[in-house]
Amino acid sequence: MLKYNERSPKEMSVITKAKDLMEHTCTLTANTNRFPKKYRFSIGARIENLAIDIYENLVRANECNLSDAHERQRRLDCQQEVIVSCKLLNTMIELSHKIPSIELSIDSAEYWSRLVVEVKKMTAAWRNNDKRQQNNQ
Repeated sequence: MLKYNERSPKEMSVITKAKDLMEHTCTLTANTNRFPKKYRFSIGARIENLAIDIYENLVRANECNLSDAHERQRRLDCQQEVIVSCKLLNTMIELSHKIPSIELSIDSAEYWSRLVVEVKKMTAAWRNNDKRQQNNQ
């Protein structure tokens, strides 16, 4: 059995990065000094949901059976959902930084955004590789 926060030997690095993003996101948004209650259950909850959706869709994509055409398309759809969710999450992080009562410094917002961009780029590369393989068959 894996210990807490231990990576499975088969876990893809993009899934590990998404898990790190999800944990970082939940830690920041749960902090009422950063996200006051006024925003905690609106913007904060939406941000958390996007981070969770990113992780969930990556796991779903990774579990698709590639010998089935429907499953291959489902995998591409899940990967696309991740890319869209990353764009939305970055917009929400930017919005959070601009709201004066949310305590999110520029350094913190930039670090958080870099985590999102890294997951987005890795997912796009994975999707593009899957598309190339699909076209070569």
